[in-house]
Amino acid sequence: MATATEAIDIRDSLTSWLGALTAMTSADVKAIPADKWTVSMGGCARAANELLADTIANLRWTTAALKGESSDAYANGFGGLAAELTNQDEAVAALRQAAAEFSQALKAASDEILNSTVTAPWGMPTPVAMLANVAVSHVWYHDGQFNFIHCLLGDDKMHWMEP
Repeated sequence: MATATEAIDIRDSLTSWLGALTAMTSADVKAIPADKWTVSMGGCARAANELLADTIANLRWTTAALKGESSDAYANGFGGLAAELTNQDEAVAALRQAAAEFSQALKAASDEILNSTVTAPWGMPTPVAMLANVAVSHVWYHDGQFNFIHCLLGDDKMHWMEP
Protein backbone atom coordinates (compact mmCIF):
# COMPACT_ATOMS: atom_id res chain seq x y z
CA MET A 1 0.00 0.00 0.00
CA ALA A 2 1.37 3.43 -0.97
CA THR A 3 1.60 6.18 1.57
CA ALA A 4 1.39 9.91 1.01
CA THR A 5 5.12 10.28 1.53
CA GLU A 6 5.84 7.77 -1.22
CA ALA A 7 3.67 9.75 -3.61
CA ILE A 8 5.20 13.17 -2.89
CA ASP A 9 7.97 14.28 -5.20
CA ILE A 10 10.17 16.47 -3.00
CA ARG A 11 11.74 18.18 -6.00
CA ASP A 12 8.44 19.26 -7.57
CA SER A 13 6.66 20.06 -4.34
CA LEU A 14 9.41 22.22 -2.84
CA THR A 15 10.09 23.95 -6.16
CA SER A 16 6.42 24.80 -6.58
CA TRP A 17 6.05 26.02 -2.99
CA LEU A 18 9.23 28.10 -3.26
CA GLY A 19 7.82 29.76 -6.38
CA ALA A 20 4.69 30.76 -4.48
CA LEU A 21 6.67 31.95 -1.45
CA THR A 22 9.03 33.97 -3.62
CA ALA A 23 6.10 35.76 -5.23
CA MET A 24 4.49 36.42 -1.82
CA THR A 25 7.74 37.64 -0.30
CA SER A 26 8.50 39.85 -3.30
CA ALA A 27 5.14 41.60 -2.91
CA ASP A 28 5.69 42.07 0.81
CA VAL A 29 9.21 43.44 0.32
CA LYS A 30 7.96 45.97 -2.21
CA ALA A 31 5.24 47.11 0.23
CA ILE A 32 7.73 48.18 2.89
CA PRO A 33 8.27 51.94 2.64
CA ALA A 34 11.68 52.66 1.07
CA ASP A 35 12.72 54.81 4.03
CA LYS A 36 12.09 51.86 6.38
CA TRP A 37 13.78 49.14 4.29
CA THR A 38 17.20 49.43 5.96
CA VAL A 39 16.01 50.58 9.40
CA SER A 40 15.57 48.48 12.53
CA MET A 41 12.10 48.67 14.01
CA GLY A 42 13.71 48.99 17.44
CA GLY A 43 15.52 47.04 20.10
CA CYS A 44 17.59 44.23 18.64
CA ALA A 45 15.28 43.77 15.61
CA ARG A 46 17.09 43.42 12.31
CA ALA A 47 16.21 45.71 9.41
CA ALA A 48 14.13 44.24 6.59
CA ASN A 49 17.08 44.16 4.17
CA GLU A 50 19.00 42.10 6.75
CA LEU A 51 16.11 39.63 6.99
CA LEU A 52 16.11 39.22 3.22
CA ALA A 53 19.90 38.81 3.24
CA ASP A 54 19.46 35.94 5.70
CA THR A 55 16.83 34.41 3.41
CA ILE A 56 19.03 34.66 0.33
CA ALA A 57 22.14 33.41 2.15
CA ASN A 58 20.25 30.32 3.28
CA LEU A 59 19.00 29.63 -0.25
CA ARG A 60 22.54 30.06 -1.62
CA TRP A 61 24.09 27.84 1.04
CA THR A 62 21.54 25.10 0.43
CA THR A 63 21.89 25.41 -3.35
CA ALA A 64 25.58 24.58 -2.95
CA ALA A 65 24.71 21.61 -0.70
CA LEU A 66 22.27 20.36 -3.33
CA LYS A 67 25.15 20.40 -5.81
CA GLY A 68 27.39 18.52 -3.40
CA GLU A 69 29.49 21.65 -2.89
CA SER A 70 30.42 23.76 0.10
CA SER A 71 29.42 27.40 0.42
CA ASP A 72 30.75 30.50 2.11
CA ALA A 73 27.31 32.16 2.12
CA TYR A 74 27.47 32.40 5.91
CA ALA A 75 31.25 32.79 6.28
CA ASN A 76 31.00 36.45 7.30
CA GLY A 77 27.42 36.42 8.50
CA PHE A 78 25.12 38.14 6.05
CA GLY A 79 25.96 41.77 6.83
CA GLY A 80 27.88 42.20 3.60
CA LEU A 81 24.96 40.85 1.60
CA ALA A 82 22.55 43.13 3.48
CA ALA A 83 24.68 46.11 2.46
CA GLU A 84 24.15 45.08 -1.18
CA LEU A 85 20.37 44.92 -0.72
CA THR A 86 19.59 48.57 -0.07
CA ASN A 87 17.41 48.93 -3.18
CA GLN A 88 14.20 46.93 -2.86
CA ASP A 89 13.82 46.17 -6.57
CA GLU A 90 17.39 44.84 -6.70
CA ALA A 91 16.76 42.91 -3.48
CA VAL A 92 13.69 41.25 -5.00
CA ALA A 93 15.72 40.39 -8.11
CA ALA A 94 18.40 38.81 -5.89
CA LEU A 95 15.74 36.76 -4.07
CA ARG A 96 14.23 35.58 -7.34
CA GLN A 97 17.65 34.63 -8.70
CA ALA A 98 18.54 32.71 -5.54
CA ALA A 99 15.18 30.90 -5.66
CA ALA A 100 15.63 30.02 -9.35
CA GLU A 101 19.15 28.68 -8.74
CA PHE A 102 17.92 26.69 -5.73
CA SER A 103 15.08 25.19 -7.81
CA GLN A 104 17.45 24.21 -10.61
CA ALA A 105 19.85 22.60 -8.15
CA LEU A 106 17.03 20.76 -6.38
CA LYS A 107 15.67 19.37 -9.65
CA ALA A 108 19.15 18.20 -10.63
CA ALA A 109 20.13 16.79 -7.22
CA SER A 110 20.68 13.06 -7.17
CA ASP A 111 18.95 10.84 -4.64
CA GLU A 112 22.40 10.17 -3.21
CA ILE A 113 22.96 13.87 -2.48
CA LEU A 114 19.43 14.37 -1.10
CA ASN A 115 19.95 11.44 1.27
CA SER A 116 23.45 12.52 2.33
CA THR A 117 24.08 14.32 5.60
CA VAL A 118 26.05 17.56 5.88
CA THR A 119 26.69 19.95 8.73
CA ALA A 120 24.25 22.85 8.55
CA PRO A 121 25.44 26.43 9.16
CA TRP A 122 24.07 26.16 12.71
CA GLY A 123 26.34 23.16 13.38
CA MET A 124 23.82 20.32 13.24
CA PRO A 125 24.36 17.29 10.96
CA THR A 126 21.27 17.24 8.75
CA PRO A 127 20.16 15.36 5.62
CA VAL A 128 20.35 17.57 2.52
CA ALA A 129 16.68 16.85 1.70
CA MET A 130 15.72 18.25 5.12
CA LEU A 131 17.91 21.30 4.55
CA ALA A 132 16.08 21.91 1.27
CA ASN A 133 12.81 21.86 3.18
CA VAL A 134 14.25 24.20 5.82
CA ALA A 135 15.48 26.65 3.16
CA VAL A 136 12.04 26.88 1.57
CA SER A 137 10.34 27.23 4.96
CA HIS A 138 12.89 29.87 5.87
CA VAL A 139 11.56 32.10 3.06
CA TRP A 140 8.08 31.85 4.58
CA TYR A 141 9.41 32.54 8.07
CA HIS A 142 11.04 35.80 7.01
CA ASP A 143 8.02 36.78 4.93
CA GLY A 144 6.06 36.64 8.18
CA GLN A 145 8.56 39.10 9.64
CA PHE A 146 7.99 41.44 6.68
CA ASN A 147 4.27 41.27 7.39
CA PHE A 148 4.95 42.13 11.03
CA ILE A 149 6.99 45.15 9.90
CA HIS A 150 3.99 46.25 7.83
CA CYS A 151 1.81 46.03 10.94
CA LEU A 152 4.30 47.97 13.05
CA LEU A 153 4.09 50.70 10.43
CA GLY A 154 0.27 50.72 10.52
CA ASP A 155 -0.22 48.77 7.30
CA ASP A 156 -2.61 45.85 7.77
CA LYS A 157 -3.03 44.93 4.08
CA MET A 158 -2.18 41.46 2.81
CA HIS A 159 0.18 42.52 0.05
CA TRP A 160 1.07 38.93 -0.80
CA MET A 161 -2.57 38.36 -1.76
CA GLU A 162 -2.66 41.19 -4.28
CA PRO A 163 -2.47 40.33 -7.98
